[in-house]
Amino acid sequence: MDADGKRSKIIMVASWLILIGIIGLVYKFVVEPRLRGDLVKQTSTQRYAHEIKVAHDSFPGYAILRSLAVKNLLDRQGIKLTFVDDKADYIGRMRALKSGKHQMAVFTIDAYLKAGSAIGEFPGSIVLVIDESKGADAIVAYQRGVPQIPSLSHPRARIVITPDSPSETLARIMINKMSLPSLPAAWAVEANGAKAVYKRLKSADPDEPRAYVVWEPYVTKALAIDGVHLLLDSSKLKGYIVDVLVVQREFLSANSELVTHVVQAYLRANYDYHNQAGSARVQSTSPVNERLLSLIQEDAKQYGDALNRAETLKLVEGIEWRNTMENYAHFGVISGQAARGTDRLEAMIGKIMQVLVSTHSIPADPVSGDYGSLYYEGILRSLHHDNFHPGVLTSNTGGGLDDIVIGNTPVAEEVRGEETLNPLSTANWDTLAPVAAMKIEPIQFGRGNARILRNSERALRQLAADLKSFPQYYLRVVGHTRQAGDPAANRRLAAQRAAAAAQFLRDLGIAKHRIRAVASSQSATKMQGAAAQSVTFVLLGNPY
Repeated sequence: MDADGKRSKIIMVASWLILIGIIGLVYKFVVEPRLRGDLVKQTSTQRYAHEIKVAHDSFPGYAILRSLAVKNLLDRQGIKLTFVDDKADYIGRMRALKSGKHQMAVFTIDAYLKAGSAIGEFPGSIVLVIDESKGADAIVAYQRGVPQIPSLSHPRARIVITPDSPSETLARIMINKMSLPSLPAAWAVEANGAKAVYKRLKSADPDEPRAYVVWEPYVTKALAIDGVHLLLDSSKLKGYIVDVLVVQREFLSANSELVTHVVQAYLRANYDYHNQAGSARVQSTSPVNERLLSLIQEDAKQYGDALNRAETLKLVEGIEWRNTMENYAHFGVISGQAARGTDRLEAMIGKIMQVLVSTHSIPADPVSGDYGSLYYEGILRSLHHDNFHPGVLTSNTGGGLDDIVIGNTPVAEEVRGEETLNPLSTANWDTLAPVAAMKIEPIQFGRGNARILRNSERALRQLAADLKSFPQYYLRVVGHTRQAGDPAANRRLAAQRAAAAAQFLRDLGIAKHRIRAVASSQSATKMQGAAAQSVTFVLLGNPY
């Protein structure tokens, strides 16, 4: 055999050996495990018929979704929720939905919008509102450096945030809605989480114009530092810092019954944790079930930082979990008087989108105002049609159960109305602390009179919408006078213009007792042109 023949034979033998090796590896690492898995399935009892992977993070507001109560209810349906902690990587979370790696995920609405904008699509649809932050997120600062929000209107001012978090959105809401003309464009200083922001606060120069955005339990920890005070927290807002459950669209379309079981289990567990006897008082008007406090502590220990009882009470006080009726209202299943002024989900998405676009967090509205494409009301509409009550398990839930009640006699759920502000005497108005001037284009009037020009009506409508989203603040409408002319006449005209603007806002649904119109006692020396003859709008509140 010549040399070429020997070489060919060697190559052929080597090729066969490589092929046999590959076949062996495929068998060992692919075929054999699969056969072994099939054997295990054939010779054991499979507890779950369905596994749903849920992307999440350590936020305690998700504790009910992760609770044993939800697990036990879904066990009856052969459904297992597997929670995958992605450390708040929202863009990765959205991509995992797109690929089908995860079937469900939790988001704040702002994080959902930013992540969808980043990847260029929204592969998941919102099916449930979980909770709203009502004090769990806050902006704090040293009083010496930032005595009030307008002090951030300074070229050296900075705001320390966690990027792509609700804390960043809270800062953007403040910047978008409150007048801070000298805050620099490069206002954001990034940190990795509330703990990191808190550490920067502890080591900061108290005289620097710098604010810090944190969430519980670090709000409580921050306010315990000598000289630190609260500038703004989410208890003063409505419909901005909201957590939702999102389902991958293909999974939702093919498995709506499974999604319905998950939503039912969550609503039942939420009802149970909030309606059992034996409660501790977080506020004078807010009873909290001891089981809920225990759940939050156990959940924090497993997924985040351990909490003591005081921190747990404060955190529970700062989260408002949404019940079944409130979800019906958010999704438009009920309306009118039954909804009690609850923000529709479409409206919440719209106003959050406006903040994100206006503050350049995202370049443009990725759905061009088609906010109905981002959520699906069908699950909740079917529950409402079937007279679903979260306090009662029926035979419809599977397993051949007779009607049984969770806990005691079921309590009728209702939509909780927003806490309203009380009318004030003149003396009480004078005790209110100024928070900040609202950001608004100068209001234009007819020459020498108090007639609001049509091109300013749009600005006032937007202001009215903003005031509805800041329900815990009063408003002082200040009419400004010119330096030139008769001072008395100018002052009368300023008062008339302030009164006209205030009445316009009242006609748009802002409570009469929330607004007070006054004329400025000084001429608007720092204002130019139309602004010198305009009005300004100052938020007022009781000191924190």
